Amino acid sequence: MVNIYDKANEFERALRESDEYKASLAASEGLYSDEEANELYTQFVLKQKDLMEAAQSGNEPSEEDLTALEEIQQKLMENAKFLDFVQAQQKLQFLIEDLNKVMYKPLDELFEKYGNK
Repeated sequence: MVNIYDKANEFERALRESDEYKASLAASEGLYSDEEANELYTQFVLKQKDLMEAAQSGNEPSEEDLTALEEIQQKLMENAKFLDFVQAQQKLQFLIEDLNKVMYKPLDELFEKYGNK
């Protein structure tokens, strides 16, 4: 009999050994070790969070706030460490999406067969 938790732990180890995970880890370390890239990324995330919180409470973002966010984003798009980070994150995300399809296939089949009854 298969112990599903053993397989899950095996899966976790395999994911950590994947090229996509290793590249994402290296790109993250590169981003956070570069003072300029780290500062820009932190500013961007905080500004984006502020705008989202304002929108959720019914406040429209000011033109000044939107311009500030765009300026930070433009600087980030010119930063090689950030671009490496984004590319590595995207590749890892694609891998995870593919793996999710595999993991959920039995459930999809189950719901397809019995979900409409």
